[in-house]
Amino acid sequence: MLALASSQAANYITVDFADGYTPGILAGYINYEPGQNDWRPTQNATAYPIQINGNGQAVIGATGQDIHKPFTTAFTKSDGTSIFLKTRFALTGSSTTGDYFVHLSPAAGDTANFFGRIGAKLTGTGASTYLLGAQSTSGTGGLMTYGTTALNLNTFYDVILKWDFVAGNVNDTLSLFIDPTSNVLANLTPYVSANWLSTTAEPTRLAAVNLRQGSAENATRALISSLSVGSSLSDVGVVPEPSSGALLVLGGMALVAVRSLRKKNS
Repeated sequence: MLALASSQAANYITVDFADGYTPGILAGYINYEPGQNDWRPTQNATAYPIQINGNGQAVIGATGQDIHKPFTTAFTKSDGTSIFLKTRFALTGSSTTGDYFVHLSPAAGDTANFFGRIGAKLTGTGASTYLLGAQSTSGTGGLMTYGTTALNLNTFYDVILKWDFVAGNVNDTLSLFIDPTSNVLANLTPYVSANWLSTTAEPTRLAAVNLRQGSAENATRALISSLSVGSSLSDVGVVPEPSSGALLVLGGMALVAVRSLRKKNS
């Protein structure tokens, strides 16, 4: 059982823009030219490159360069399993139409297949709140499915996209979780759940994470602190909630420490 659990657990990439990154352009200008920590342009783009600001965050603007970073190890799809994309970000703006700004791809530098998209749209013109959405990919019927709970602009959230691989074609499912407090799925309630609303078939592998700057009219703008992709909640850094037993032990230790301190001071 231990061997099986070990074989199923994997982290494919982890990025913390406050660790090992310097303020300035994140990727190069020329197609596939490596930038900081192997971030690369997805296509030639000389205008509005994605930057790292002085707070260790990737700045996603209203238009410009799209970039990607390859996984350390590619993920191969297996029916009945899941992949998790965790990102911490604060949205700084969007539109009522909305657009996606993070996604996965089956190959590093892929310019045609953008899967597992996370997007957002404002709740109204000029609103300070927005809705998050999940989208399988493009293709006929490939629409974004949005949640109904409004989130605040300029507020950081930990967001997880869970992609479940179901046997057959065009029937995988996606879910989003906001600020998860447990690495046990049964303890979490999805912010939104989405079907595979596209005629485009699911990929057999995933190999890169992508940051996207959309069209100037609809783009979602964001500050992204971190990204992680893995095969479980634990693999992307979700810390388990303390068990009742652990809380009792910690409480007992605290009482012992207090009594010891009182004896020293008496």
